[in-house]
Amino acid sequence: MNAENEVQAAEDARYRAMTTNDLAALAALLGDDLLYTHSSAVTDTKASYLETLRSGKVKYLAAERDGVSVRAYGDTAVVHGHARIEAEINGERRSLDNMFVNVWTRRPAGWQMVHWASTAIPKR
Repeated sequence: MNAENEVQAAEDARYRAMTTNDLAALAALLGDDLLYTHSSAVTDTKASYLETLRSGKVKYLAAERDGVSVRAYGDTAVVHGHARIEAEINGERRSLDNMFVNVWTRRPAGWQMVHWASTAIPKR
């Protein structure tokens, strides 16, 4: 399997872990040095991101992606695409429609996501 396919499989596993609230699986896919910038411009570390999920402040209900491209550069890969996510945030159901870019790096434990940034698509 080439690096692009490996990262795509890791992305699929991450979305599956997010929507099933499998925090152990999700934690293994996230680098300890993760910076996660939400479309609201709030930035989390791995610890603070996982805590929002553990506490129930954020619960992912469903997610779908399209237009995804994965480009590998040695032990680093950049993923870009469109995500529609249904989530419950602070008890309020929200539909998120975002463009995103994230960065994965290959480590001894496998591919881990180290950066996420998303931008809300304005409603027309």
